[in-house]
Amino acid sequence: MESSNCIIFNYDPIKDPKYMSVAMQRYFKNRLYSELQDLLEKDPEFSSTIQEDSAKEPDFVDQSATEGLRFNYFVYHEHELHHRHEIEAALQRLENGSYGYCAATGRPIGVQRMLAAPYAMYCIDVQAARETHQHRRWA
Repeated sequence: MESSNCIIFNYDPIKDPKYMSVAMQRYFKNRLYSELQDLLEKDPEFSSTIQEDSAKEPDFVDQSATEGLRFNYFVYHEHELHHRHEIEAALQRLENGSYGYCAATGRPIGVQRMLAAPYAMYCIDVQAARETHQHRRWA
């Protein structure tokens, strides 16, 4: 068991000549589980923060500031929840063998992009086009 941990710590996916080799998949699976664990540990903190701030303030300015903070907590929590779903979807792609390949084109996403965003679902070209299209829709 100790030797497998050693492989994980010494492994560099950039140096792996085979894209999405077993070692590379294991590396990204460990990274994704680590990120997911961090998110799950933060969730109780969020709940307790919201409960602490639920008391009504007697001053309208204080009440407004408290509501503003509560809104920011909710936005942050929604972001974290979305990130959690992305990680869970990436873990599912690891299980079904599609991890590391663009969902739109089937081409490899690339190790550099996977290191930056291990939950990435699209190659950089497709992701840029999606963001441009989405930005135009909102403008």
